[in-house]
Order: sequence, then structure tokens, then C-alpha cells
Amino acid sequence: MSRADLLALTPQAIASVSNLGLVKRAQKEIEQGKAPRLEELADGTVVGTFEDGNTARLLPGKSLKDSPCSCDSTTVCRHRVAVALAYPAFASASSTAPAPEKAEEAAPEPPWSPGSVEDKALEEMIPRRSLERAESLRQRGYLAQVRRGTFVGEDIPTVSLATCTVRFLVPRNLGYARCDCAVGTGCEHLPLAIWAFRAADARDPTSRELSVEVAREHVASHEGGPAMDAASDLASFLLLEGAQHASTGLAGRFAVARSSLADVKMAWPLAALDELEDLLEAYVARGARYTPAKLSATLAELFARLRAARTSGAVPPRAVLGMDEAPETKLDYVRLVSLGARLFADGRERRAELVLADPASASLLVVRRAFTYAEDQTPEDGAELGRRQGAPGATLEALSRGQVVTSGATRLPDRLVVFSTRGLQRTSVTPQSGDWSLLPAPLLVKDVSALEASLRARPPRFLRPRQLAENVHAFEVSRVVDVAYSPGAQLVRAELEDAGGHGFLVELSHRRVAPGALDALAEGLGGKRGALRYLSGEVRRTARGLVVEPLALSCEGTGVVVLDMQPAAATGPLRTAEDRPPLEPLPAALAELEGCLADAVHQGLRHVVPAWGTRLSAVASRVQELGMKRLAEELGALSKKLDAARVSGLPGDEAALAAAWADAALRVTVGLEQLGA
Repeated sequence: MSRADLLALTPQAIASVSNLGLVKRAQKEIEQGKAPRLEELADGTVVGTFEDGNTARLLPGKSLKDSPCSCDSTTVCRHRVAVALAYPAFASASSTAPAPEKAEEAAPEPPWSPGSVEDKALEEMIPRRSLERAESLRQRGYLAQVRRGTFVGEDIPTVSLATCTVRFLVPRNLGYARCDCAVGTGCEHLPLAIWAFRAADARDPTSRELSVEVAREHVASHEGGPAMDAASDLASFLLLEGAQHASTGLAGRFAVARSSLADVKMAWPLAALDELEDLLEAYVARGARYTPAKLSATLAELFARLRAARTSGAVPPRAVLGMDEAPETKLDYVRLVSLGARLFADGRERRAELVLADPASASLLVVRRAFTYAEDQTPEDGAELGRRQGAPGATLEALSRGQVVTSGATRLPDRLVVFSTRGLQRTSVTPQSGDWSLLPAPLLVKDVSALEASLRARPPRFLRPRQLAENVHAFEVSRVVDVAYSPGAQLVRAELEDAGGHGFLVELSHRRVAPGALDALAEGLGGKRGALRYLSGEVRRTARGLVVEPLALSCEGTGVVVLDMQPAAATGPLRTAEDRPPLEPLPAALAELEGCLADAVHQGLRHVVPAWGTRLSAVASRVQELGMKRLAEELGALSKKLDAARVSGLPGDEAALAAAWADAALRVTVGLEQLGA
């Protein structure tokens, strides 16, 4: 009888319990005819004998790490990896008997669910202290994102917790359950993931993906009302006074609100509060990081999270507030693949953000480096900035186009990762080939239409986790349809097709900090750097379909080309295209209204000039004509409450004014997001 656990192991799954280098080496040796000679014993043990005299024995019920090999490696060796990779072909060749005919087609058996694992099995496998920690977390309550899988290819059951991701690589075998925390296997997160599957199976046994709140007793409410009140009061004060009048002297109020939110572990309102303070500091310093639109969006997000946490909406309060997020998470030995980098400039400051994919957990991490240049120094851009240090012993350029193997990484709630050099913790950076075929979905996109559907089904961004690079993906490219340049916008625009022939757009604007990005993009799309295989970038939905702002290209024979770190070069003439078409009437009206509300945040609702009210009324009339009656009513209420607050100056009227602004701002934000404007 064939070993079902070994048949279920994909190359990606084997790489997650070993490393990709061993998998690629074993695959190459098998292709060269150097596969091990396999034998399956009566008890299910698979024995692989190699030319070098070593013998690996894969025992039933044991993981690769716990199976013996004569090479005496303490970790998963290449022999065990090669046996696991070669077994499916061996089992297929051994099964020569024809299948018996069936009178009727039997109904397919539903995929195995980790929720079927009993607590007794967990007690036998999980150390007592780890199980006690898991029980404590279940008693307090936690949130989990459950994704069911069929065990076909890379479609495996996965549970995303606040601090880590647990993947069940093989059905009915917890020895192959993999967690990306520092322990890796047998940790307290495995019971949490199984309990999450149980809750999902009880709530909705058919949905492919759903979010569940797990607790022994339902967590109907949470502590932290005073902390939320403190944050809400500060947000209202900032809205009423505006950046022009409240940008200084608020350190004490921010410190109190921040401490209160930290005490009750509300990670996302805390992050929004930090961003508000950072934007106000940038305004005082006349930094480019500050814009009224950014301040307005962050204030609207804070109002939205605090409101949603007090109601029973589609998104559980724990998720809205980030209450399950750990301040930091120590990661296990991980291998990260770079998907490129983006450079930013703000006066004499430069910042680089590098996006790293973790294939084992199907997640993205971000490395951030910042540099400040003195008055007598010339700030560096592009390739020059790429020569700065990005990781221990590696430049930004090497890190942005390579791969990282580390045993000393710490992940923050927003998925920022920090590498440690203490003790035996090590980080190494090596080149990568640019072969992103083993990246799991949704990191690697082969079907643009499926990605667009998943983006459309998401909650509004102000209710989602505050995670960096959440919209970054790698795309498998089958064809470059067209490439053009818009001189007025200084923009390269291209149309590409994915592996299934679905089209998507690529757009990149010129920025001074990345002088060679447009040229490198044009060369890569034009085939001058080799055939384009993959493209990575940040995705946004628009009325024209998906638009990708590219970070890096992977070309045949060239490897990874990080656009922002390329030197300036002439690419030759490109076909000239018209500038972007104007927005449709409804997105244009919402965009104008968004700017109007942002100006109110900049000036402060207590201090807006009379012309602002006239502008608001004009935009309200436009959205009324375009059929958005509810929004027009809310704008009318905002105008009336502004007049009432000006006349009375009472706290109650000002609180109602702040609430009316939030009503309008949130509806505009959702509208623009749904329209892709």
C-alpha cells in the first residue's frame, strides 16, 4: 500500500521542512538519473539507497526530520529529501494493477480537516507547558484566519494567527504540521490552529476561507473602553484643531493615549496613533511625508476601528483592534526570497523598503533602512543608495535581488522584520536565480481574475490588519502585449498577460530617487534583458482593471532586476502614449470630496474658512446628482453641524461635528476603494 503522507508532500512542502537548496539539488540529481533506489517494506517504511553508500529510511508516522539516515545528519539531509521527492514516481510505477470497475460513481471523500484531531492526540504530541499556554490563549480568546485545502499541489490547509502561520502539509499526520515561529513544530500554535479549524467546521463547513473567533466561552466584550475613549478624544481634538493649530505640544496627550492602548494590546489603533504623531512631526519639519490626505486617511481609519470595535460587524472586534498581535515574534530558521525594493526621498532623508517573501508561510516581510545626510553631503539615489548596508554583510542592492537565510529574525506586528547578530544567530544573503515558480499562492499570481475577485471581497482597508506590503505580489508573465511612454506624466505604461491569458496593466512613474527605474523597466519589458518570466509589484484595483506598480523583474538569464536601484541609462525611443484618461464623473466627485475633507483636517473644523463650506455644498450637489443620496445627506448634516458648533461652541455640538466628518470620510473612502479610484 502506498504511503499517503509521502504522496501528499509537494516540493514546496518538502522545502518548508528542509530548505529550497536541498530540494533543487535533489531534483537536479533525479533528472540526471541519480535518483535513489527505493524499496517499500511491509510495515510501510520506504528505504532509499544512494550511490554514495548512504541509506535513508522514511518511517510511517514520522516526519522527515525524525526518520533515520546513515549519514547521521541531525537535520533533514539531502538523502531524505531525495527519497521523498522520488517516492511518487516509484509508487506510481509500482501500482500496475487495474482499478476495479464500479457500478456507480462514489461521492468524493471530503478533504481531511485538522479540526478532526482530538485533544488526546495533542496531549501526546505537544509538550505540557506549550499545551498549557495554548489553553490559556483559548480561555482569553483569539482570532484566526482559516483556509481549507485539498492537499492537491500547494493547496494545503492553513491557519493564520496573529503571531504566526500554521500549515498542515500532510493529512492525518501532525508531524508534518509546520509553524513559522521560533519552535517550528510541536509549539502552542498547533493546538490553536486545530481549535480554529474546529470552530470553522462548526460555523461553516463549506466556505474555503473564513475568519473565526475562538474561545472556550464566547468573548462577547473586551476590556479597554477607557483606552478607546482616550484615543477617540485625541482624534476628535486633532480633527477640530487641525494640523495648522495642533501640530505641537501634544506629546503628553499622545503618550497617555499610546500607553493606554498598549496596556490593552490594541495594536492597530496604536499604530494609527503613531502614524498621526509622525505626520504631525513631519508637518512641523516641513517634511514631504506629511500631506493633508495622509492625515485625513489616518484619522478616518482610527475613527473606523474604534467604532467597529463597539459593534458586532462582519469583522470581529479583536481583528479590527489587533488584540492578538504580539509586540514582536521570534522567527524560526527561515529562508526569505526578495521580491524587490522601493526607495523614498524626503528632503535630506532616504529610505529603502525591501519586500521579502516567506514561501513556508505564504507571507511577506519588509526590511526598512533609513539614512539621513548632513548639510555638506549630497543625498544618494538609485544605484548609489543600493551600495549602503542592507543586512549584516550585504548591501541593499544584494539584499533586494537575493535570498536570505536567517536564524535570528524578529517580526513586528506590521510585518517589519529585524535581523539580529547576537550570539549564534546568523543571517546570510546569497544570490537568487529569479525562479519564483515555487512561491505559493497568493504570493505568486497565475490568474489575475482570481486575484481581482479576492481583492474585491476584502473588508475596507481601515478594518484590515495594518500590514506593510499587503498588496505586493509576484506575477507569472506569459506575454508583453504593449509598452508605451507618456511624456507629460513621465510614465511607462504596459499591458501584460498572465499565464492564463488574462490581461493586466503595469504603470511606473519617474521619481528622482530612482533615476534608472523607467529605463530598466522599458528594457525588461522589451526583452533587452532576456525573456521576462516574472514581475513583482504593488497591486491596486481601478476601473481599468488591475494595475501593478512594479518593484522588480525576473528575466531569463539575467536574474532579478530591482528597478529603483538601477543606474540611469538611455533605452532608445518608446512608443508615445496619451496621458492617463480623466476620471469618470463619480470617482472624480469622490476624489474632490476626499480633498475637501482633507483640507478640513489640515485647517481644523474649528478654523475652516467660509469658502470651505461653499466648496463642500458644491460637491454635495454633485454627488446628489450622481445618485449618492446617502452621502449627500451626510454632507448636508456635516454642514449643519458645522454651523451649530460655530454658534454654540459646546462640547456636545463639537463632538457631533467630529462624528459627522467621520461619517462622510468613511463613506468616501469605501466608495473610492470600491471604484478603484
